[in-house]
Formats: sequence, C-alpha cells, structure tokens
Amino acid sequence: MRDKGEQQGLVKESLANSKAAYNLVFNEKVKALIKEGRDIAHFAFGQSPFPIPECLTKAVQEHVHVHDYLPMAGITELREALVRFHARYDDIKLQRENMVTGPGSKELIFLVFSTFSGDILLPSPAWTTYASQCRLAGKDPIILPTDASKGWKLAPGVLRAVVQEEQQQGRSSMWRLLILTNPGNPTGTCYTEEELRELGAVCRELKIIVLSDEIYGRLTFSRKFESMVKYYPEGTILTNGFSKWASAGGWRLGYAHFPSALYPLQEAVSNGASHTYSCAPAPMQYGVAKALKESSLELDRYMGDCARVLHAVSEFCYRELSSVGVGGVKSQAGYYYMADFEVVREGLKRRGITTSEQMSQAILKEADVAVMSSHPFLRPASELTTRFCFVCFDGSVALQALRTQPDSSSPLSEEFVREHCQALVRGVEKLKQWVVMNTVA
Repeated sequence: MRDKGEQQGLVKESLANSKAAYNLVFNEKVKALIKEGRDIAHFAFGQSPFPIPECLTKAVQEHVHVHDYLPMAGITELREALVRFHARYDDIKLQRENMVTGPGSKELIFLVFSTFSGDILLPSPAWTTYASQCRLAGKDPIILPTDASKGWKLAPGVLRAVVQEEQQQGRSSMWRLLILTNPGNPTGTCYTEEELRELGAVCRELKIIVLSDEIYGRLTFSRKFESMVKYYPEGTILTNGFSKWASAGGWRLGYAHFPSALYPLQEAVSNGASHTYSCAPAPMQYGVAKALKESSLELDRYMGDCARVLHAVSEFCYRELSSVGVGGVKSQAGYYYMADFEVVREGLKRRGITTSEQMSQAILKEADVAVMSSHPFLRPASELTTRFCFVCFDGSVALQALRTQPDSSSPLSEEFVREHCQALVRGVEKLKQWVVMNTVA
C-alpha cells in the first residue's frame, strides 16, 4: 500500500478536498452517539417519521420477485401513473414519453448537472447536495442571494441582476439552469402563483431553464401547491420522488420530467442512466405504479394526515422557540424551518463561539440536542441560523392518535403534540433551556 505522499494526485485536483454530504455525515455521528447511550434530540436530519403507506408496501411485496432489467426511462405503467398523479394534484399536463425514472431524484439531478453544458444558478440557502453535485460534474455554481425578509425566496430582480452582471463581465454561457426548490429545503417556505409567474417571466425572457425540485410538494400544510411547470412549462424540468410524502427514502425511487423543447438533455440523462444505474429498482417501479393506480383514496388520506401532523409540530416548535427569542420564518411545508439564534450571539461571543457550526457543536455537547449549521446550506459561517428538522417523533403513534380525532379538518392542538410527540417536546424544552442559559440579559 502506498503512503500518503505517494497517493498525491490520485484524486483529480478539483475534487481533492471534496467531502461527503454533510447531512449524512452528521446524521451518522448523531446516531453513533445515541447508540452509545446518549439521549439526543435529533433535529438535524430530514427523514420522514411516518410508516410507509400500507398500500405501497403490499404492492411492492407482490412484485418482490421481479428481477428483470427494466427500460432505462422506467416502465410505462409507472410513467403513466405519474402523469395522472400530477394532473390530479397539480393540474399540470405531463407526458409519459418525457419522463425518466431513477434510484431517487438525487441521482437524476446529478445526471442533469453532468450532461448540461451551461451555468448553474443556485439560490442560497440551498440543499447541501446541489453545490457538491455541481462540483462533481465539473461546474462551479453561481450563488444567488435571498434573505429571510422575503421568506428566503428568490426575487425576480435578483435573478435578472445576477445574470446581467455575468453577461457584462463576459462570464455567461449560452445556457443557464436555475435550481428552484419548492417547497424549500432548508426553509420550508413555498412560492405563490404570483411569485412563480414573475420568476417564470424572467426565465422566459433570459432563456433560463428551471430545474424545479418539488420533492416536498405533497406536504404543504395548506394542502395547496403551485408547480413552476404550470407557469413556465416549456422551460421547466420537474424532479420528484417518494422519499418524503410517501416516507420511502430508502426505496430510492424518483423521476424527472423534461419539456419537449429540452429533449436533447432528456436523452443525455437517459443515456447516462444506461451507463450508471441501468434502471430504477424493479419491485418499487411495479409496486408504486399499482398503488398509484388503485389506492388513490388511501394515499390522499395518508398525505393529508401526515401534513396535518407536521403542521402541528412545526407550529409548536416555532412558537416554543420564539418564546425564548429564537427567530425564523414559519414553515409552510415539509420537515424544516430556518431557526435564527441571533439572540445568543453576545452570550456565545463571550465564550469564543462565533459561527453556526461552533454553535451547533456546543448545543450537541451541552444540551444533547442536534441541529444542523446553516453553513453547508451556503449561508455565511457567522450567521447563527440552523436548519431545524421537526421530525424527531414517532409518526406511527401520531397517525394512530390522529385517526381517533373527531374533527378531520381543524388544526391539531398543542395538547396533541405534547401527548403524542413526546420526544420532540422534550428536545424542544432542552434547547429552550440552553438558549436561556446563553442569552445575555
């Protein structure tokens, strides 16, 4: 085996200092501490707390014997089911021929980055993997600023200004791809119809392609969702999957839909699929296709119930942390919001703690609470914000309790959260105590 000096140059220079996905690394660290006996409240990882819908598990079990290599783009039954699915929930018309399935939308996003020839525009904050995937694909993303006062959402004027500046400096490619995460990760906020229309108009004018990552679209607390495909259909690539709303993260099944005008990019991604993963897992493709076709009412109820519980725990966390001065923008969907710990800045400064990463490590060590620094989400190191994941509770218990409630439409109470999401409640209390101890009066 060669020593370290002889290993110089083994990895190509652009990736020599690359790191694994921070959220996965930090999650493994926290799980190892829990396994050692630490009682840690885990607010740092976005994994669904709920069981997979029974109709999905049964349908996959029925097809577990299927071992064939399948078409690169996915079986016709699944792609047709996805077309009907989005027509029903989003009122958009997709085409099965324009759909490519894969082992999670994450892989498909990477193949888009790898085959796309132009610049990638990435709003901050952003999911940790986007920038790393860009670099794996040999690209440096252009970062677009957002701020909390606008819900961490990209303003059309900012998009226009950044693109025009790139053009004036002679740095702009012929093609540009904007990554739009809606609902947001790590923010939990959603774009409105008006906001998407305005963004779509700028993208159409400047010939910007949009990759709209809508993985949390079925988990809006209002049960309403606006897709960019509706307002900029000719230029929007839609990516989605089953890891979040269906709680099937480990099943690794996702999909991308391309507008007809971008067929060369779809073909390149499909060809890339043939050379990398061959096809999405066969039992999952057949099972999900069957469940989408035959169990829509069960899935309707499941999505609604999960969103209702998530809304309740989101409101609880926001309200409780606000009571000790932790700010942030309220979540509207999914598992997260961006918690702002500016209230403890002076107290931490006296201890030599000045970054969100240092703060998150102190919280883990001193309060047995795991929160994820916002720095890997492309925020400044000195900004004391974190992605706060409000999913550390037993979703099976919460769903069972929910289905005994007499009123199926009104918001769930604080008492419901305190009774049926006790691990989350205990974690919030520990975090509040830590904040109070580190707040300068």
